[in-house]
Amino acid sequence: MSYQFDNETVAERLSQNHWQLKLVANWNIGNNPNGGYLLVCLLRAMAELVPDTPDAIAVTTHYLRPGLADADAGIRASVIRTGRRTSTVTGTLEQDGKSRITCTATFGNLEENLEQAKTDRNLSIAPPSLPPPHQCTTRSELAQAVELPIMDRLEIRVDPQYSVSGNHKEAIITGWVRFKDERPADSLALPLFCDAFPPSVFTLYGQIGWVPTVELSVHTRRRPAPGWIKGAFNVTDLAGSLFIEDGILWDENDVLVARSRQLQMILS
Repeated sequence: MSYQFDNETVAERLSQNHWQLKLVANWNIGNNPNGGYLLVCLLRAMAELVPDTPDAIAVTTHYLRPGLADADAGIRASVIRTGRRTSTVTGTLEQDGKSRITCTATFGNLEENLEQAKTDRNLSIAPPSLPPPHQCTTRSELAQAVELPIMDRLEIRVDPQYSVSGNHKEAIITGWVRFKDERPADSLALPLFCDAFPPSVFTLYGQIGWVPTVELSVHTRRRPAPGWIKGAFNVTDLAGSLFIEDGILWDENDVLVARSRQLQMILS
């Protein structure tokens, strides 16, 4: 079966270290492609360089400029190191002669790590208690002062207690996410999901519009089981227009699958 996520993030390989693709507007927040979408396009190409370590387990991305929707993009990537268990790759996505995002990612094999986890010590974080998805509020229903074309691709359901803008003394968002065409989630989808929820400062400050990411780090911990992904995001560090948001994702079995931290900016 063909899925939108796969069709719209795959790039054509032109040479060993160079790819091209067209970014589509279906993943936009306002007029700009979602940062998680840009990152997945880049990671998918980078992963081709290290096929024996297919999962991006540690990703650090710097957002230099907004991406351009409905426009061609180029990707350049190279391997920094190849090891027995992990490989590290660096890559840049470019448009109109300018770098848009740059990323360094360490790739591994989460399936092999899962085998080790059956006998080794384990420590994890329990997910929040959430109403089922059908009892939650869709992201498009929130008053966010920005158009959301991305909601044609994702189903995002927010816990009703955090669905009213500027109604809380804390910056917290919890809820559910999955692909609208019911594509199963995998390790490649998790960086997108980490950047798909409303900014958690929404509950504190109300309608704030587009909140661009300056830097995003994602640690993918396990491959998710099929179904909805549960997310929890919060901000405890905000100064002026800059803040740091921490996020955690769990699968439907309440297994922690990814963690994120991003430096974001509130635009006046």
